Amino acid sequence: MKCPKCGQENPETVQFCRRCHAPLRITCPACQHAQARGEKCEACGVDFAKYAMILGLQMKTQATQERERVRSRGAVIKQILLLPITGGFSLLKFIRDRLRGE
Repeated sequence: MKCPKCGQENPETVQFCRRCHAPLRITCPACQHAQARGEKCEACGVDFAKYAMILGLQMKTQATQERERVRSRGAVIKQILLLPITGGFSLLKFIRDRLRGE
């Protein structure tokens, strides 16, 4: 296989050029198809840049949801710990606010 960057002839089994270390084969993250060029998958048509952006947004959304879940859990624990001090009034206010969606 000939390197598209430097023109060095390489065996078919290698992934990177032996001279310039440029990638010879790029694997599609969606369908695992190996190809020589890296803009768009030849088999399934996935645009690699858009696919990477979507994965990044999914990870950001999951992290935001996890932070919200942990914060909510912490608020509940705080109200339970304050129960003996406030006589339950702060817990009732907390539950009322949660039911209203505030």
